[in-house]
Amino acid sequence: MNRKLDLSSLLLFTALLFGVIVRFYPAIANGFPLNDGGMFFSMVQDLKTNGFRLPDFTTYNQADIPFAYPPFGFYVAALLSALVPDSDLTIFLYLPAFVNSLSIVAFYLFAKETLNSRLTASLATVIFSLTSHAFLWQVMGGGVTRSFGMLFLLLMFWQAIQLFKNYQHKHLLLTILFGAGTVISHPQTALHAALGGVLLFLFFGRSQRGVISALLVGLGVVLLSAPWWGTVLARHGLETFLSAGGTSQRTLEAYISLLRINSLEDYLTLPILALGLFGFFFVKKLAFNKFFSITWGVTAILIDPRGGEGFLLIAFLFLASPGLIKLSAWINQMEEDHIEIIILKRRSIGLIFGLIFFLLLGATIFDFQLINTSVKQADLDMMGWVNENVTEDKTFVLATGREFSMTDPLQEWFPALTEQKSLTTMQGLEWTYGEKFFPWYEQLTEFQKCSDMTCVKNWSARNNVDYDYLIVLIPAENEIGGLADSLKRLGISARASDTLNLVFESEHAMVFETKR
Repeated sequence: MNRKLDLSSLLLFTALLFGVIVRFYPAIANGFPLNDGGMFFSMVQDLKTNGFRLPDFTTYNQADIPFAYPPFGFYVAALLSALVPDSDLTIFLYLPAFVNSLSIVAFYLFAKETLNSRLTASLATVIFSLTSHAFLWQVMGGGVTRSFGMLFLLLMFWQAIQLFKNYQHKHLLLTILFGAGTVISHPQTALHAALGGVLLFLFFGRSQRGVISALLVGLGVVLLSAPWWGTVLARHGLETFLSAGGTSQRTLEAYISLLRINSLEDYLTLPILALGLFGFFFVKKLAFNKFFSITWGVTAILIDPRGGEGFLLIAFLFLASPGLIKLSAWINQMEEDHIEIIILKRRSIGLIFGLIFFLLLGATIFDFQLINTSVKQADLDMMGWVNENVTEDKTFVLATGREFSMTDPLQEWFPALTEQKSLTTMQGLEWTYGEKFFPWYEQLTEFQKCSDMTCVKNWSARNNVDYDYLIVLIPAENEIGGLADSLKRLGISARASDTLNLVFESEHAMVFETKR
């Protein structure tokens, strides 16, 4: 009863408790892998079929896509499914959430070394665990690769900062191991591992020993990851990597769009960014160079406008946590030297719990969005009909009412679960289309806006698209306006077309066969 309250452990427990809940709830509630992951599902099957040797190409969507994606997550999923038969979809449902939950611990370890304070690191971890950027894309079906990339990245940073501060052989070996794991898990985190590693060296390792350590880490990561990238280069050349790397738009318009606040995620992130800026300007005593966080966050956005926001957030958390403590000290008219005393003040408790409640509310909203952004039972029933009634090697176009194919669950999972070819699915084309990727994306967006068969025929002729089947989803009655109205009118037009036969209909979808 007389033990002193361990605030750090309490905050870390809070981060883990609520962090695990918000990561697993969508999977438990939905029962099918969230959003994407269809192409990765096919690649896991390809890997197993090929005796766990890297295939030259994936069978996904019959698109001759090189099997060039970093394969670590595929191997883990394939091994688990081999141990537990008929578990493939279950693995894509729960493995990303489990691995991303481990990232909470990895972030805490990194934060503790950077901030040099268990309490400040625990506070940062609570914020991290409930921020959408830290889990939204990680727990989706495609998180079977993304979650491993983020986990290894944080573990690499945790070891790298110790390596530069206080050299030990174990830190060198673990930095190399986790760095290689990052590279062979996900291309985006590999890019940010290189960026973050360079910045950690510049801010923490500028010494003769630091230079040697950095060179050894770089060489070790290259050698350990060589079996993967060497195989891909030998088979497909450098063009495959250059094509995939070109899908992050580095244009003035892309950078300007980052400054706009036009989504719920942007609004929910504002308090964290505000606390980070507050910490930068007003916290005088920091265990690290405050310019490290600013430089890391801004550079991450500049080199990767599409995915850098998550890394900007992580960088700002190292300022937001001290900023929150400084704000609490101001409210209580105290100096920030006695952190535990400040946090236990009534006003501080109200401020911290208010922030936690705000973040938890936002995380819950995104959880429900995840549940609604997934293949549903009606989609599975329609695909089941296709499997039973359509012969192999047919081509489909899918009018789903979603402009961006890359975030359309049905577009991605349809080729994986039917083994048919979808001409309106973009997944995997980043590895082959190069400069044609974004023009084709714009054409697919135009197709989703078609409201009659004349538009579809003109689009098909303009893009030289010859299809065997047209699938039109039926919007719910309460969906009105925009693409929902276009889908309804397209369904009516397709019914009346003399070039199509209606071969399947449900409350959710219609399948039309082209008359030959």
